[in-house]
Amino acid sequence: MPQFVAIVPVLRVSDVERSIAWYRDNLGFTPDPFPAEPPFEFCILRRDSTELMLRKSAGAVSRVRDSYEWDVYIRLEGEELTQLLDHARRRTPLVRGPELMAYGQVEFELEDPDGYRVCVAEALADTRGFPRAVA
Repeated sequence: MPQFVAIVPVLRVSDVERSIAWYRDNLGFTPDPFPAEPPFEFCILRRDSTELMLRKSAGAVSRVRDSYEWDVYIRLEGEELTQLLDHARRRTPLVRGPELMAYGQVEFELEDPDGYRVCVAEALADTRGFPRAVA
């Protein structure tokens, strides 16, 4: 069997340029849009060893959900969650968290301009100060 090297989510968005700005400003992704000048139809967002793709939707984008329904789950390492949390919460509202989950991850959620839920998580060595999630 061939070796998989990545699985990359593709989010259909109403405005690729607006979504690029949100992912860049809130989560530090670097955009590689197509075409090179707006209006963009597609973009590969990269940060560290991760990728996320954005594609212009032909129709309206509608998201309806309950809590804990993520579209993108970003797992961190290196004790960086608190730094990213502080950075993101200065720029966009948190939808949930931060909170310590029963499975040991500290998580917080953001919502992008099209309503996609992005959960950011890390297993931190020191979880003091983070409330436990309510089951």
